Amino acid sequence: ANVRSAYHVRDVPVAARWYFKIDGSECSLPAPIDIAMYVDSNTNRHLPSVLKGVCQATSVGNIAKGTHTITVNVGQFSKWTLANSHSGWKSSSILQVEEMCPPF
Repeated sequence: ANVRSAYHVRDVPVAARWYFKIDGSECSLPAPIDIAMYVDSNTNRHLPSVLKGVCQATSVGNIAKGTHTITVNVGQFSKWTLANSHSGWKSSSILQVEEMCPPF
């Protein structure tokens, strides 16, 4: 899928962060599954991206077998002003989830 970050505030760098949540919580073990884009000039970037990761647990605890809700979210990245951000511009977006048995 393509991710887009556009510079929209004069002389203020912007950024955005795309990240997954499982049942409303971000992954914490081994780490969050995310990608960020920073823009510091008058531009409109559209970048093909692949976001992959393994999630053993969230802040709520280990992920048990069964049905879960997985969401893709866009939000602020670090201290930067939130960019005008979009996902999937003129592209196909595929979300593939696989249950894995330890060790990862």
